[in-house]
Amino acid sequence: MQLSFHKADLLEAIQIVQSSISNKTTLPILSNFLLQTGSSSQKPGTVLRLEATDLEMGIRTTVKAEILKEGRITVPAKKFGELVREMPEGKEIELISNDGKRIELKCGKVKATLVSLPPEDFPLIPQFPEKQSFKIKKSIFQEMIKKTYFAVSTDETRYVLNGIFFIVQSGELKMVATDGRRLAFISKNSVEQTLNANVIIPSKATNELLRLLSHQSSDQEEDAIHIAPYENQVSFKWVKDGEEIVLVSRVIDGTFPNYDQVIPKNKEIELKVKTSEIFSAIKRAALFAQDRSGSVKLSLKKGVLKISANAQNVGEEEEELDIAYNGNDFDIAFNPAFLLDVLKNSDSPEIHFEFTSSLNPGLIRPEPGGSYLCVIMPMRLQ
Repeated sequence: MQLSFHKADLLEAIQIVQSSISNKTTLPILSNFLLQTGSSSQKPGTVLRLEATDLEMGIRTTVKAEILKEGRITVPAKKFGELVREMPEGKEIELISNDGKRIELKCGKVKATLVSLPPEDFPLIPQFPEKQSFKIKKSIFQEMIKKTYFAVSTDETRYVLNGIFFIVQSGELKMVATDGRRLAFISKNSVEQTLNANVIIPSKATNELLRLLSHQSSDQEEDAIHIAPYENQVSFKWVKDGEEIVLVSRVIDGTFPNYDQVIPKNKEIELKVKTSEIFSAIKRAALFAQDRSGSVKLSLKKGVLKISANAQNVGEEEEELDIAYNGNDFDIAFNPAFLLDVLKNSDSPEIHFEFTSSLNPGLIRPEPGGSYLCVIMPMRLQ
């Protein structure tokens, strides 16, 4: 095997796949990258693929390279990444392996050798199943994850809640996340193929998708992400700067709770507030609700929304916002972090709140009748 790379191209590929490396494993091969020549749907000719997996999630990307001799080899991921990062700038990196047991890197006058493990021991990352996939705009998909992932449970005893529930049906994609105290729901009619599926995608995979999709290409042809939920896995494929990326993740086995039962169907009180104003007010009040049981109180009177918080041995804070409200006086309290998570992920200039009582969940809609909503359980009034 003999290849040469631009340092920047190889480093970018390493940064894409490195999060799939297992830090805690009894299998040494999982601490390695797999480099192999092959082909991709984006580039029918020979390409170099770089892969990493921890058996729960795997990532594969193609790398711009000059391939002088084909082959496959594994390299110690951490040391390989550190070595490439420290190579001289502006020079080609040459990679050579003659026996499959060692790999030699040359860059200018720098020469290094790393010990390899047998590539046949590297776990297979499945090929993307084109016929079982659908596609959606990357920007829409990224927005949907961003507006739901914060509500995913981190309690490992509630394993079925440790991911985003992903429903695709009749051209509509829905995402739901909940930790039992709050729920985020969003839907979009943007699926281009007819495919039905229900899977729970682990938070590690959704967080990784957010990271990798943060760079949007200006090329219209690269604007779609292909998604294939099948068997006990879900695969994602897209193109970034001409290079193909595939992420494969196991799905969470279990039945997601009936989220529709949690969403309030009635409302006694409704108010509309400017998102920027209430976000700033709750951030200030949250400074006085820093312990885990701390809450921010919302008090409604005609024409006024008062936001307040107090903490023993710290002090108290309150402020008023002018609003169009003519109902009865009403008080309710929430965990300020839950409110801030919704508000900072809203791109709507106004936010709508719906309440029935101080003991029942509050409903937050960035847009009335829109496809995005959050439900938050209230806290006990102090």
